[in-house]
Formats: sequence, structure tokens, C-alpha cells
Amino acid sequence: MYGRIRQATMGDALEVAAIIDIAGHGIDLECWLKGRDEDHSVLAAARRVVLEDHTRVYHFSRAHVIECDGRIAGGLIGGLVDEKAEAEVGLPPHLEPLVALEHRVPGYWSLVALAVYPEFRGNGLASRLLDHAAHLASQSGARGLSIVVEDTNTTAIALYRRKGFELLEQLPWIGYGDRTGPSHWLMLAKAV
Repeated sequence: MYGRIRQATMGDALEVAAIIDIAGHGIDLECWLKGRDEDHSVLAAARRVVLEDHTRVYHFSRAHVIECDGRIAGGLIGGLVDEKAEAEVGLPPHLEPLVALEHRVPGYWSLVALAVYPEFRGNGLASRLLDHAAHLASQSGARGLSIVVEDTNTTAIALYRRKGFELLEQLPWIGYGDRTGPSHWLMLAKAV
């Protein structure tokens, strides 16, 4: 299963939201729940986040999707960490360590979400997406590529290590909703 990688479009907004949700293990759900109103579902709130504010890290313009047999199988979201980026204000406590690590390496291309739908896993698509992210990082003039992962996501960590990523820093993982389990966020990086 080879898969074709392409830039996401506005029409892919719900797929991008799903990639965010899978990659983050539901960490953004609380924000999406607060973002809905009486006329909109959680999915509508997630879609709005992906579509409306092009300055946000999860805007569809920063996403790429991989298609297999005409179906989206997964994707990635990321971008160059600005040297002058300001810390986000008002983040929920469980997001603070994650966002802090994502912004720790100015000049690197931060891969903030990478996910493959379960039915497409085991076919090398995540590896292809990582190679594509390295290409995007190189094209942007980034010094390296970084990704933050939960310490319990051993399958992803093994893949990142095979691709040359090394541990740079870790911060405590803070529980949210009814989710527990990980103890740390790990920031892995490699030069490009």
C-alpha cells in the first residue's frame, strides 16, 4: 500500500480534525467541547478550529494527508517553530507542557500531529509521512525536525528512533478528563 501524499484542502477539514484527535489521544476534545454552541456539534467546533484561524497550529493549510485507494488513510500537521513565537496564554493545564515542548526548538519544523487510521496501520504509511515531514522541514530551511509523544506510545517512539530521532527533553504529562496513564511528554528531534 503505497499511498499518495498531498496538501490538505478546506474540504479535508473533518479529516484533519480526526488526525488531530487520533494523534493527541483526545487531548483537544475538551477545547472543542467548549467551542461548540447550541447550534453546533463537537465535530462542527473541531471543523471550525481547523478552518477559521490560519495562525493556529492546526489550520488545514499546515496539514498533509495520505490517500490509499482514493481514501484518506492518515496525515500530518506541522510547521517551522518561529524564533519569536510567543507562549499561548490561557491554555488548560494539561496542554501547557505539550505546547511548551512543541515550541522549545526554534528553527526546527515541529510535527504537531501524525496519525494513520487503524485500518491502514502496518503498511509503512507513518514512515512515509515522517519522510515527507523531513522533506517539508528541509524545504522550509529548518535545522531539524521535532515531535512530542507520550512516553507510553512505544510503537511510535520505536518508529521515531528508527528514523533517527533522539530524546531532547521531557516534561510531566498532566491527566485530563478521565484519562490517565502516561507520566511524561517526550520531545524527540533530529537534524535534517
